[in-house]
Amino acid sequence: MTEIDEITLEQVRRGNRRAFGSFYKHYSPFVWRLCFRSSNGDSQSAQEIMQNTFVKAHRFIGGFSKNSALSTWLYTITYSCINEYFAKVTKYNSRNIEFNDEFTTGSASQHLPYENRQLVAAILKDLSEKERFLLTAREVDGLSYEELAIITKEPEGTLRTRLSRLKTDIRKRIEQMEEGA
Repeated sequence: MTEIDEITLEQVRRGNRRAFGSFYKHYSPFVWRLCFRSSNGDSQSAQEIMQNTFVKAHRFIGGFSKNSALSTWLYTITYSCINEYFAKVTKYNSRNIEFNDEFTTGSASQHLPYENRQLVAAILKDLSEKERFLLTAREVDGLSYEELAIITKEPEGTLRTRLSRLKTDIRKRIEQMEEGA
């Protein structure tokens, strides 16, 4: 992901509303994708998480140090907001909503045939929000394990193992679905 320029970032840090609008416009598609997929396609939940993410980003942008990329910093905030949101939700099943065309917004999977989108939705439906987040961040957005470790505050090795097992499980489920079809 390309980062916003240093001038805009500095203006955001100084409280310039127009610059924050540019910041929002630049980063909102990828934040939305994470929120939407982590909430299993529940637009209302995703919208609330996204709003909380940008409120926190606005509040804490002054504390952003250039030790990591701005997108990694924003991923960390998004991840935190996702976890906070679902910690408050009492009914897990209330978020199991079918994916619709919003699922593919801004994504390379936009060109998937309808059957493949249904398969992706069926597989992702059974994953936890953390598993969906990790899978989306790594496989769709291409974050490195190092970046994921910074965001989740978990060791890289643990994340590699978790994602490897998750992908193996997904492959098995696809094979079972294909055998049953």
